Amino acid sequence: MTPPLVSDDRFRRLVGAAVALLLVALVLNVAGPSAVWQLVRNSDPGGIALAAAMTALALVFRGIRLVLLLPASGLSLGVGTLVAATAQAAALFIPARLGEIALPLLLRRVTGCDLATGVGTLLAVRTLDLAALGTWAGAAILAIWGFAHPLALFAALLLLIAPLLLPAILASAEWIALRILAPRCAAGRRWTRRVRRTRRAVVALRNRPIHLAGAVSASLAMWAALWALAWFLLAAMGYRWEPMKVVAGSAAASLANLLPFNLVGNLGTLEAGWTAAFVALDVPPEVAAATGFASHLWALIFAALFGALSWAVLAVRHPPHHHSSSLVGVRRRGW
Repeated sequence: MTPPLVSDDRFRRLVGAAVALLLVALVLNVAGPSAVWQLVRNSDPGGIALAAAMTALALVFRGIRLVLLLPASGLSLGVGTLVAATAQAAALFIPARLGEIALPLLLRRVTGCDLATGVGTLLAVRTLDLAALGTWAGAAILAIWGFAHPLALFAALLLLIAPLLLPAILASAEWIALRILAPRCAAGRRWTRRVRRTRRAVVALRNRPIHLAGAVSASLAMWAALWALAWFLLAAMGYRWEPMKVVAGSAAASLANLLPFNLVGNLGTLEAGWTAAFVALDVPPEVAAATGFASHLWALIFAALFGALSWAVLAVRHPPHHHSSSLVGVRRRGW
């Protein structure tokens, strides 16, 4: 059974990469490569410096969130921020979302926790990301279209309520996996274990309400810093749009990254989501496409710089150690 599963996985990755490249080509065709280059080259240095500061602030909030989610590990804020910056860069630049595993590996390296704990933390982080993103997006839609607009109210409720239903959705997924996937084959049993671990990681957050509240607040603040990053980048390019307009368009671009089409750095999906969202907000298509590409390129530059610097510091402060007992536990648990 393994060769077909591996082959199917590679086929999905190839299809995802092809779709991402197609999206890049389409958005570039709308924007015009020269227009994107002009925006990047002529960006105001002061605005770019402020955007870089917002990137650093967002990474600090990511670090705070890790400290709150791993209270027993003794993780400090400084190290947590370095881990967050390195993991974020890996998630962006390693193709096909394979870089997501960097966070559990880094946490194991700097705290000695087993891989299962790191994976659970990763799942908790992604859950909080989705909840905070939905909250900001729903609030922005209501602020722009008004509370009386039926479509705005529906979209806001959908974005706000969906994360709250995540535990129930995961419980249903586990029930389905136990009765349909697990009895069929070894691969089905592995996926069932993964679904169960995902649900337990999310449920475990509710048993630490103070830490959970802090982690939620850090997630909301992190996204606020990212919206400020987008606004400062646009201002550096000469576009001073209304803040809530920037939040709504940027949030739609971030939600587009949930699509299973990925190459490197979320190229393609983010630009397509950004362009579609800002066109819906009455921005000319060529301006929306060009600013989406230019903003994304600057954000990738910031991520690469902060990620490389953080990894260099971690490599010196936390050389790799062997945790054989943890590895045995991970293998027994099926990760």
